This record gives sequence, structure tokens and C-alpha cells, in this order.
Amino acid sequence: MIRRYLPEVDTLRAIAVMLVVLFHAYPALVPTGFLGVDIFFVISGYVISRAYLFPLLERRTTLADFYSSRFRRLAPALLLTVLLTALASFVLLKPVDRAIFAPSLVLQPFYLQNFSFWLGGDSLTPPLANPILNTWNLAVEEQFYLLIAGLCLVTTTRQRLFWLLLIAAATLSFAFYIVCGTLGASPHSAFFLLPGRLWQLGLGVLVFGLVRKVREAPQPPRRLLSVALVGTILIAPLVPATAGPLAVTLKTLVACLATAGALALFELDREHYAVLRVRAVRYLGRISYALYLWHWPLLSLAVAVQGRLLTPVEATLTLLVAGLLASLTYHLVEMPIRMRRVVRNRRVLLVVLLPASIAVLAIAMAMLLTSGAVR
Repeated sequence: MIRRYLPEVDTLRAIAVMLVVLFHAYPALVPTGFLGVDIFFVISGYVISRAYLFPLLERRTTLADFYSSRFRRLAPALLLTVLLTALASFVLLKPVDRAIFAPSLVLQPFYLQNFSFWLGGDSLTPPLANPILNTWNLAVEEQFYLLIAGLCLVTTTRQRLFWLLLIAAATLSFAFYIVCGTLGASPHSAFFLLPGRLWQLGLGVLVFGLVRKVREAPQPPRRLLSVALVGTILIAPLVPATAGPLAVTLKTLVACLATAGALALFELDREHYAVLRVRAVRYLGRISYALYLWHWPLLSLAVAVQGRLLTPVEATLTLLVAGLLASLTYHLVEMPIRMRRVVRNRRVLLVVLLPASIAVLAIAMAMLLTSGAVR
């Protein structure tokens, strides 16, 4: 029996978001905290597969329902943060910085901003040049959803063909990641584009497919192993970075495989140690999406206003504000819309959010067409 909610998944989300946030605020403290994004991708693939993929494959739901649920889950908080970030950037950034910011802002409503960062050679390291640079992975996820939809349409009811095609795509993606990232052919392509990330999302999907097959098998001692895997996820990014892309690739593989293994064990076991269900950590996991959205624009704009990198105290205060905004966004925007307590009809939701998208485009075009000079 597949349970509706796995509290341990929120624990993993909390770990992933804190790795990313701490890396951005204190890069010397967590030098490879960017592995949190890799962990997020595996979790995302697993959760999407768990909640939506099999109903789609078995024709118990439709692609329209799938995209509606994803839009309801992700778009409101994203549009809120992007719109407010765009308005703040319009006021606070220098013209040259607004001109750099504008192309990615134009592409954001279409979930194509990762191509702007790829072409622009941006990096997820200080000095935090672009206030919405952290949204690149959301664009990659949306592109992955389109791929999943295409596979569902092509394979119709032939589930074996679906899995064969997904395995082939993930294998090719991993080869792309090795060639472009590890071997250095195009590190930015491996980082920002779907072909370099599909294997991580696909790993999450494939692990759930495997779990669905074996969940009734006799249970080995899983609780201790699941705790060990979570410990691996925590420790791997904290190990001091060594020279060379091969070391980063190995850490990425360890983090992704440990995440996949932990997710599988969470699903298979009925009980876990209390350390994996600490209420405060799980709450951090629940607001992780909003925290991820808010932390980067605040850090980026704070750097722009100060004209220098933030001190540890300033970075800590900025993260506290991000945490407060994330909590408010979760309770006042994300959950009411997601749980259909407000805006129950999907068409009404589109009508409500459309003005925000138009406003983002208007601000972006004003920056772009004037080379950032207008204010």
C-alpha cells in the first residue's frame, strides 16, 4: 500500500534546502552545498512519480489534471517572489545590472530562463549577480514534465516501452553530464540544461518504479540503513572540496544515490527513528520551496545595495527575513491555493495569476528595451 504522505521526505527537503541556502550565504562553510540541488532533483522525480506518474500511465488521471496540480503547487509562490523581486530590482539595481537581469526575466514566465543563464555564463556563486538565478532549476523541472508528457503520449498504455525510453533518456543524460561536466566539454551545459539533469530526475522516477515492484518483499533491517543514508547525504557536501571535476562528480553520485536509496527505504518501511521525523526539521522541509525562492533574491539585492559581499551577520539577518517570508508565503499563498481553500477552479487560477505574469513581462521588457536605463 502506497502511503499518501512520507514525513521523512520533508526531512530530506530540509537538508537539501539548507545545504543550498548555507552555500549561498556562507560558501566557505559548506563549499559543495550546491549538491542540495542534485538532491532536490532526485526528490522531485520521486515525488512526481509517486503522486502522479502511475495514475497517468494507468489512465486514472489526465495530463490536464497533472499540469493543473503542478501549476497550483508551484506557480503562485514563484510568481509572487519573481514579481516582487522584479519590482525591487527595478528600483535598486544599477542600469548595467538591470540590463543583465532583463533577458532572464523575460524568459521566466515561459520557464526558459535556464537558457539565458547558460548563454550568459552565469554561475551560482557570489557575487550573486542575478536576483532570479536560483529559478533555473524550476525551468529544468518544467521541461522534464513536458518530456514525461511526451513519453506518456507516445507510449499510451505500453508501460514497458515507457520505462525503456525513460531508462534510455536517463542513460544518455548521464553520458552528457560526464562528457560536458566531468570531462569539461561544457560545464555550463551540464549544470543549467535538462540533458545534464534528466538523469537525476529520472533516478527518482525509476527508484519509485522499482519500489512499487518490491514493496511487498520480506523486509531487511531498513531503519538503520535509512538513517545511515541520510547521514551520508548530510556529510558528503561538508567534506572539503578537492581539485578537479571528477571529485565533484563522485560527490554528486554519492548524494544522488544516497537520496534515492533513502527515499526507497522510507517507502518500504513503516517505522523510522524519531531523528528522521523531528517536527521542526519537517516544517523546514514543508516551507523549503518558498525558502529556496526567497533566499537568493534577498541575498542578491542585499549585495547590490551594499556594493559588496555580505558579512556573516548581514547574511544571517537576510536568511532570517527569508525564513519569515517563506513561512508567510507557505501559509498565506502556497497552501490555501494548493489545497483549494481559495481559487478552486483552474481557469480562475489562471485568470488570477495572469496579471502577475504580464507585470513581470512588462518590467522585463522595460529593462530590456532601454538597456536598463529606465526607472
